[in-house]
Amino acid sequence: MHVLESTIAARDPYTVGHQRRVSQIACTIGREMGLSEDRLHSLRMAGMLHDLGKVAIPSDLLSKPGKLTPTEFALIKTHPQVAYNILSPISLPGNTAEIILQHHERLNGSGYPQGLKGEEILLEARILGVADVMEAMCSHRPYRASLGLAETLDELTRNKEILYDAAVVETCLELYGQELPDLQEVSSTPTPLSPSMPAPPVPRDDGPQAHEIIARGRPLPEAVGGKSRNWAILRAKGHRSWMHLVSASIMGWLIMASIRGF
Repeated sequence: MHVLESTIAARDPYTVGHQRRVSQIACTIGREMGLSEDRLHSLRMAGMLHDLGKVAIPSDLLSKPGKLTPTEFALIKTHPQVAYNILSPISLPGNTAEIILQHHERLNGSGYPQGLKGEEILLEARILGVADVMEAMCSHRPYRASLGLAETLDELTRNKEILYDAAVVETCLELYGQELPDLQEVSSTPTPLSPSMPAPPVPRDDGPQAHEIIARGRPLPEAVGGKSRNWAILRAKGHRSWMHLVSASIMGWLIMASIRGF
C-alpha cells in the first residue's frame, strides 16, 4: 500500500491527504454501524486507495475550474474501473478492490461505472461514497473553496434514500451533525481530523508512517554544516530523484496494465 500511495503522492500530494481523511471518516461511520474488524480493515484500505485510478487522468483535468465537458466527465468516470484493474490482481484484504470499484455507485442507479442500485452496492461502498462526498464538499479543492459543513450535511439529508444509504447518512449525522468542527482548513495541511473523528486502527505491520503524509523536502538539522551539510543535501536530492524515478516507472506500468484490462 505504501508503494501505491507513494506513486500517487509523486503526482498529486493532495489526493493522498484526501484519501486518508476519507478513510478516517468511513471507518468511524463503519465502526458506529457495527462492522467487524475485518470489514473495517477492508474499508480502511479502500479509503486509502479509492482514487488510485486518477493516475490515468491528466492532472490539469482534475483541477480544471468550471464545468467539465461530457467527454472530460466520461474520462473522470473511468477512475474507479482503472483502480480496480490495477488492484484486482493484488492480494488485498476482503473485498477492497470491489469497494473501490463501487464507491461512486448511487442507490437510484445514477452512479458509475456499473449503474448499480440499492442492495447491489456493497455496504462498505455505500459508506465510502458518503465519506467521500463529505470530505470533498467540506474541503478546499483546486477549483473551488470549501462548501462548508452545513451545506454538506444538507446535501446528504436531501438525497438520503435517493443517492445515499439512509442508515449511513443517519449515522453520519449522529456522529458529526453537532460535534464535527468545520473542515475548511483540513485540505491545506497534512494534519489528521479532529479527535472527535477518531482515526481507524492501524495494523501493527503498517507502522507509524500510515498516519503521515509522505515527507518531501524535509529540512536538514541545523547541526549539519560545511561539507557535511553539502553532502547531506546531495544525498537527499539523489534519494528524492531516485524515488521520483521509481514512482514514475511504477505509475507507467500500472497505467498500461489498467488500460490493457479495459
